[in-house]
Amino acid sequence: MPPKDDAFPMQDEATIELDSLLSRFVDGDDTSLTAANRLEVLLSEMYPADDVVADRVGDLAQYRPGGGDYLLDATEMQSRLARLRTYLARLRN
Repeated sequence: MPPKDDAFPMQDEATIELDSLLSRFVDGDDTSLTAANRLEVLLSEMYPADDVVADRVGDLAQYRPGGGDYLLDATEMQSRLARLRTYLARLRN
């Protein structure tokens, strides 16, 4: 096993999947309901006691790509997930 490099912390499969899904969603490559549902599950499992993450999980539950009454659309969800991605990066450092 190679020595651990603190500049590139080892990531487990769930973290890699979460980072990939977040990036694809925020970048607009995949804003599907399927992607949002998977993000909701991963975030709930990986950060069960984090209030900031819990708020975004709640947002994901209200997400529909086209929006609607009392629903979040893709543009708003992308904005919220971009902020979450920054928050999670700070948590890991």
